[in-house]
Amino acid sequence: MRLINRDQIDVVIKNIIYLIISLTFLSAPLSVYAIVSMEDMHLGAPPQGFSGSFALDLAIEGGNTKHQGVASGAKFQWTEDKITDFIMMNHDYGETAGIKNKNKGFMHYRHIDQFDVEYAWEGFMQGSFNEFTNLKLRALIGGGIRMTLGERSESRAFLLGLGAFYEREKLDSIYPDEANTENKVRANSYLIIKYQFNEHVSLINSIYYQPSMSGSSDFRLIEDLTVVSKLSEIMSLKVSVNIAHDSEPPRDIKQTDSSLKLGFVVDF
Repeated sequence: MRLINRDQIDVVIKNIIYLIISLTFLSAPLSVYAIVSMEDMHLGAPPQGFSGSFALDLAIEGGNTKHQGVASGAKFQWTEDKITDFIMMNHDYGETAGIKNKNKGFMHYRHIDQFDVEYAWEGFMQGSFNEFTNLKLRALIGGGIRMTLGERSESRAFLLGLGAFYEREKLDSIYPDEANTENKVRANSYLIIKYQFNEHVSLINSIYYQPSMSGSSDFRLIEDLTVVSKLSEIMSLKVSVNIAHDSEPPRDIKQTDSSLKLGFVVDF
């Protein structure tokens, strides 16, 4: 006999998530957030109605932010017929021996219109900052087309995205010859591979390439690999690796950042 049913568990999880998000915006140093992945682990059509996930990770990061600690993230999604909207947000803050070595925030909203089995339109907005790459604010808006290259028995999928976005950056630079504000248009392309080994273990690999439209030498390359092992109907164990490369970062900033995370994911 179950003492707590699924609906009760969902209510508790949702209340915890709402509380953590509220604390994040009211008192940033009290919380640590990290987004798991931009792409849903689910294979096939997304579930109808409201859904989402909450993750708690042990994170090890290198590059401009050398940090070991705990990170968490949340995603909220709404699907109605062929329309999907989701929002992801995070705020990471860390200290080592009383010295701050991590302070960055991120929010992303995306709208997807699956007008055909193989094709979808998508639009997105994003805002972020990262103190340890001298980024005061990066705001962008864009869109494009999303193509399903192949999917079979909901066990594997290959997705290709092509589009562009307008980006505005404000930097905290101490060098007078380095611009503090930049406006650019970037192409946006990505390849996503999803593979489900069995009913418990699945993999998702996302590669993003974002070159500036004004010059081929200025580009960003992002690799995100995640392996998930399902422990129960709502809980999974997750291992993820993220590598982000910027070919032309601000002066004194390393080109490559990396992170390794091990943690749990709760779906609701």
